[in-house]
Amino acid sequence: MKLFTNFKYATELLDVAKLFFADIEQTDDIVASDISVVETEQNCKTVYVAKYNDCIASRTCDMVENELVKIRYQKRCAKIALYAVLKQSTGISMPWGSLTGIRPTKLARQLIKENLDWQQTFREVFDVSDAKTDLTADILQQQGNLANVDENCADLYIGIPFCVSRCSYCSFTSGEIERLKRYVEPYVDALCLDIRKTIQFAAEHKIRLKNVYFGGGTPTSLSAAQLDKIMECITFEPDEYTVEAGRPDTVTKDKLDVFCRHGVNRISVNPQTFNQSVLDVIGRKHTVNDIYDKYELAKQYQFIINMDLIAGLPSETLEMFRFSVDEAIRLAPDNITVHTLALKKGSVLKESNYSNDANSVKQMVDYAHRQLYSNGYFPYYMYRQKYMSDNLENVGFCKPNTACAYNIGIMEEITSIMACGTGAISKRVFSTEDRIERAANAKDVITYIERTDDYLSKKFELFSK
Repeated sequence: MKLFTNFKYATELLDVAKLFFADIEQTDDIVASDISVVETEQNCKTVYVAKYNDCIASRTCDMVENELVKIRYQKRCAKIALYAVLKQSTGISMPWGSLTGIRPTKLARQLIKENLDWQQTFREVFDVSDAKTDLTADILQQQGNLANVDENCADLYIGIPFCVSRCSYCSFTSGEIERLKRYVEPYVDALCLDIRKTIQFAAEHKIRLKNVYFGGGTPTSLSAAQLDKIMECITFEPDEYTVEAGRPDTVTKDKLDVFCRHGVNRISVNPQTFNQSVLDVIGRKHTVNDIYDKYELAKQYQFIINMDLIAGLPSETLEMFRFSVDEAIRLAPDNITVHTLALKKGSVLKESNYSNDANSVKQMVDYAHRQLYSNGYFPYYMYRQKYMSDNLENVGFCKPNTACAYNIGIMEEITSIMACGTGAISKRVFSTEDRIERAANAKDVITYIERTDDYLSKKFELFSK
């Protein structure tokens, strides 16, 4: 199966086509293609014509002077035309319609700024289902009126690229800590240098660092002493201080004591599933009992606690997933995040050509959302990824007054991020021109250690503009 386009939005169109055909590729030859989208000019307007089998769909884009707005409109129209012809030919509808971007709530706010009825546009233009439109509305309501971008503020991200084992669904640039143990101490030293210089730069340039977020990997794969050393470098008091503790088998009292001493106020203890057989299949090296034990240990402190669940894991049936949801709700953490399995390039599952029952995954997600709503949780942030089961989404649910500000800031792209560590990406959000620029660190530990100063320079150049 091949897709032909004669203009510059081929990548975006390929994303739409992959909703219907996982193995589709691009081609430069319209004769060799099965599907085509062609851009033409008619009466000073841009027209996109999509063809597949005997079906044709077109979409006309009005011309506008602003180049960024014109590109945005053209992408929308081209994707809508392609989605329409594939839906017409296959008889298949997607829950998010022609939307392939990862931030539906940001798009909704953008439509509001354009003086459009965003819910009507979602349903009638993008073909988003009523359920997903309503979910977006609930998240917007929970988030309220978000503050405008403040270029004098940023969040601080700390990346820990180590895990105790690799999960079969994971494609992150993390490594098993035992295999990389000779690099751990040098990495901690390089990371401390990165953090200290970043905080110094922020102070000198009057950038207020608001929130701190330790991600990974699994930050708690490090020892308590190593975590303490890193946290000693954070010399300001964050508004919100989050650590992804993640793996229950890495959570210990001495590490939680370190967090408490340094002012951490949010952690995660992530089951992913409460079924032991599924944990074994996906490569988690902890037991279900570890989840219960470490959650109870964490509850002895004053942390806001998040739990993650993943719908669509190998060998997990609908009934098994329902059990996981019910157990998480019974334990009553402050936040529960429901992820949909995404088959990412580089993961063991992707490389083994794993596929699941998309209808079953949809039922899993629907069940989780219903149960969370009925038990006093509210959706407060959402993001979507490529290659997600049944074209679904990840949603963070929270109890009242426990939403994670860092998550909202990064997903809605309203907060700049100064990032430290392997694989970390600094992001500067500009208050004008709807513009975001990024500076990425090395994806591997060794390069990062050897070139820490180079990545600091790139980051500082970004935030000096």
